[in-house]
Amino acid sequence: MTFFESASAGNATITVNGGSGGGEGGTIFFNRQSDGGTASLALFNNGELDIGRHGHRLLTVGSLEGDGLVFLGARGLAAGSNNRNTAFSGIIQDGGISHGTGGSLSKIGTGTLKLSGANAYTAGTILSAGGLVINNTTGSGTGAGAVAVDAGTLGGKGIVAGGITVGTGSGTGAFLEPSIDASKPTTLTIQSALTFKADGIYTYKLNTKRARADQVIANGVTIESGAQFNFVAVANTRLTLGTVFIAIDNTSVNPITGPFANLPDGSIFTVGRNNFQVSYSGGDGNDLTLTVVP
Repeated sequence: MTFFESASAGNATITVNGGSGGGEGGTIFFNRQSDGGTASLALFNNGELDIGRHGHRLLTVGSLEGDGLVFLGARGLAAGSNNRNTAFSGIIQDGGISHGTGGSLSKIGTGTLKLSGANAYTAGTILSAGGLVINNTTGSGTGAGAVAVDAGTLGGKGIVAGGITVGTGSGTGAFLEPSIDASKPTTLTIQSALTFKADGIYTYKLNTKRARADQVIANGVTIESGAQFNFVAVANTRLTLGTVFIAIDNTSVNPITGPFANLPDGSIFTVGRNNFQVSYSGGDGNDLTLTVVP
């Protein structure tokens, strides 16, 4: 199926199936100035979406789901205009029928998109609204490029290869929340640096009943003036004195740059039946830790 010139997918629901017996699957192309509108795209098996010949910088579609293949080519894809919650476990990659470098992935709309594939696109990821959950177990859920959380909430238990920047410095709030849409605390692994801008917020969930908490692993951490730490306690059980929770595991040899505005180094705060002391040099010497104290 090909959309070209000024054709639009409108609010259609389009399912692209894989081929039977290992054969070639279906493909949907968006070429030139065509538009994805608020269409719901479902790709399965080796069913493909190829936007390599699209003329605009970004192609907007309503939603993306399934386990098929997306080829960005030199163009970017913006998913989420229909505000649905969807999950895509296939592969998003460069290499469509086009010329030039690979495209980016943008998450728009109020819904949540969950990615669990080892994605291979290279031009980065932008979250501007809603939620983006990274749940891959191998590779990088966001490809090789950097991740910009301009607004909305980024989280998940997966692996991100590129650096993550939370906030723009002057926005209304952008969130990093590992356990977004999860019933248990979660660890998000970032293989590059993590930066919180002035409007960046780290939402940290700690289950006092099970003594388990969220964690972010990052290779270098910068917290700019004004960034906030949002502590969310689950249950109200008294924790064992001396218990240490590593909120940010900084794998870099360099210390964390700057504290959160509402979480000064060495301070003690109380939530429910527990007191926590803050350290930006805890763990192996350069981690953000919260220690249960009298």
